[in-house]
Amino acid sequence: MQFDFTGKAVITTGAARGIGRTMVKTFHDAGAMVLAADRDAEGLAETCEPFEERVASIVADISNPEGAKSIVDKCVEAFGRLDVCVNNAAVAPHASLLEERVEVWDTVYAVNCRGTFLMTQAAGRAMIEGGTENGRIVNFSSGVSKRGSAGAAAYASSRAAVESFTRVAAIELAPYDILVNTVSPGLIDTQPKPLPPRMEEGLGKRIPTLPLARAGEPEEVAWVTMFLASEYSSYVCGAVWEVDGAAGIGTRAGHKIIDDDPRYDWVTGKES
Repeated sequence: MQFDFTGKAVITTGAARGIGRTMVKTFHDAGAMVLAADRDAEGLAETCEPFEERVASIVADISNPEGAKSIVDKCVEAFGRLDVCVNNAAVAPHASLLEERVEVWDTVYAVNCRGTFLMTQAAGRAMIEGGTENGRIVNFSSGVSKRGSAGAAAYASSRAAVESFTRVAAIELAPYDILVNTVSPGLIDTQPKPLPPRMEEGLGKRIPTLPLARAGEPEEVAWVTMFLASEYSSYVCGAVWEVDGAAGIGTRAGHKIIDDDPRYDWVTGKES
């Protein structure tokens, strides 16, 4: 499958590092005009530095209406259109439930939920006003939205909220030929290097239990995002695409499977 985004304008938020930085490159390499957005000016400059053309940037905060609108306006101003909006930006501080601070909780929701809402709203309006055909909005969630994870009360619940919001947005924007979907990554190799000691210890224990026994690569998330942003996804709308190497459904197999329950010998034929 070859992706060709020639002539398409793509917004990627959270572009200063990690998955966002990778998506700027993969969309650019597929011919797209890319607006990279983040509140981190230094990281954003590092993301955009390798590209001589078809990449613009803006330092903005998606958690307020002015910031979200400025991102969309900059894309239309720079490229004359908006075809794809990838709402990747998020924050994920961790704290125990009993020690969680209200101001931190509110900031997580302001970025992860309100920011996704504001960007989706602004992008939808611009696509409709500009007459965009085959518009695409890709929001981001996380595998932790579907399972309990100590320390992730704010983050996990905010990601679940994004999935619910995306379903509503998909229904409301479908009549305008704008498809809205969610990408839900699992453990992706975007952690700071070198790893903080406690994080290194935790990942050392966790990774061998994953079904594929490895973390995912940012490119593996970007490829799924590009599919949802492309013409190949023309009948995919309101869905959650999990990119987690099966981590959300189980742990790594490996031991020999032996059925030594005598109750079912009549089924397996052991009794004969």
